[in-house]
Amino acid sequence: MKKSGIQHTPIPLLLIVIALGLASSCQKSLINKFTSSRMFTPTTIKVSGGDTAVTISWPASLNAPVKGVTYTVEISTDSTFQTTPALSLKVDTIAVRVTDDTLQDRQPYFVRVKANQTGDASDSYWLKDTVRFSLVGVQIFHPLMSSDIIDNAVIFHWTTSPGVSEIILTAAGGDTIQVPVTEADNTAGKKMVDNLVGGTAYTAQILSGRKSKGLLMFSTKSPQTGANVIDLREKTDPLVLSDTLPVIPSGSIVLLKRGMTYDMDSYVIDKTVTIMSGLGFGSPAALSLSGNFDASGDLDSIRFSDLTIVANGSNYFMNISKPANIGKMSIVNCTTQGEFSNSFIRMKKAGDKISLLYIDHCVIDSFGVGAKYALLYANASSSALFDRVEIRNSTFYYFYYFIRQDKVSTQSILIDHCTFDNMINQGGYFIKYSTYPPSFDLSNCIFGKTLDPTNANGIESSAGATLFNCYLTSDCVFSGSPITGGNAYSGTSADLFTDPAKGDFNIKDGGFAGKGSAGDPRWR
Repeated sequence: MKKSGIQHTPIPLLLIVIALGLASSCQKSLINKFTSSRMFTPTTIKVSGGDTAVTISWPASLNAPVKGVTYTVEISTDSTFQTTPALSLKVDTIAVRVTDDTLQDRQPYFVRVKANQTGDASDSYWLKDTVRFSLVGVQIFHPLMSSDIIDNAVIFHWTTSPGVSEIILTAAGGDTIQVPVTEADNTAGKKMVDNLVGGTAYTAQILSGRKSKGLLMFSTKSPQTGANVIDLREKTDPLVLSDTLPVIPSGSIVLLKRGMTYDMDSYVIDKTVTIMSGLGFGSPAALSLSGNFDASGDLDSIRFSDLTIVANGSNYFMNISKPANIGKMSIVNCTTQGEFSNSFIRMKKAGDKISLLYIDHCVIDSFGVGAKYALLYANASSSALFDRVEIRNSTFYYFYYFIRQDKVSTQSILIDHCTFDNMINQGGYFIKYSTYPPSFDLSNCIFGKTLDPTNANGIESSAGATLFNCYLTSDCVFSGSPITGGNAYSGTSADLFTDPAKGDFNIKDGGFAGKGSAGDPRWR
């Protein structure tokens, strides 16, 4: 018989082949361990602090070994890091602390971090922080008062600190003045800088070596020139002001000589006028009043600035007894001397009006205690009106009544950063209105001792004033209509102030919660 073309493998041999194949397929292949060619980039940067030091931190790179990895930290004023960095550090930690020993205060900086090469892995990519940071620095400069700045000079005051060496002034246009500070200057904590440009904004920085110790921004005053300026500073006659006022045009600015006393009897102001000390340092000009100022007619404004107002037989500073409508009355950077038996400003004629009474940076005392007159008084028997009252950064003490206004509706009262002490007796009020203004705010004020706690009243109001960050000493006690909404200070006025009986309201209690934020700023 003919054989078939298909050959059959014997069964035992087939099983051996299959078994070898299965054994071969079940054997595991060797796999090489993955090794990154580059360190993984840190994922985030955190910057904390900011006074005189910051801490920069980041998480470890993902595949960083337990030991041996290092990081490079670069800090630059350039967000693109195209310029040479201000600081470059190589560290073996995931945080670094930098201070104003190596960075400048108040200079904006950017930071980036990378993991450095280790083993077979090269450097990671840079991680950039797109948010800038800066060191705030310390502040030894004292606030500048209006009397510290004139058109071409400024007087700086600061807390004496080791190593203070220089003040740098930079004008708005970029011009820079470098002023050395001697040991004597630093001991005194005071330096005058002149040859400045009038009406110009400046930034001043005080340095100890390379370290910034304080920063101030201010503007010099504009030069006192113009066709409307009446300069009396070369005149020596004490009656020259009273002789000049009647003959000058409306809108005049009258400059008085600093340190000189001008005698004034009663005078009716019937034109827009500014009376002020000329620019300079030293004592302001003094107005010695044997009478008082009055006003008459429709006047845009009356302004008294940088003056000492002396009681020399006068009962008032201003007693408006004639028909008058005044747009704005300003009393700025003025102090009083002596005792005025009646009001500081009184309106007694029906229909008299001051649209805005503005008082700023003043120290006013000794008014109306014996005669029961309010310091600011719109006469109760008429419809005289202080329509808006704005009082800032001032001190008032030894007065019977502060504001009294009857039979009218007024728009607003704002009293901010003021100090009050030795006030209210004989049934007087701090503020008394028959109709209260829709806007009535007392903020950042200190209320000290009341003269007669058994017969002193606070604020007569059906609605009351809104108080913010105000403090009342323990001897600020009212028998009626108390001032509510303020913070209680546990000590007396004498505990809080250096010498209130003598008009020294410097804060002596270092633990006072409002030390840096409340009261007239000159006493902080």
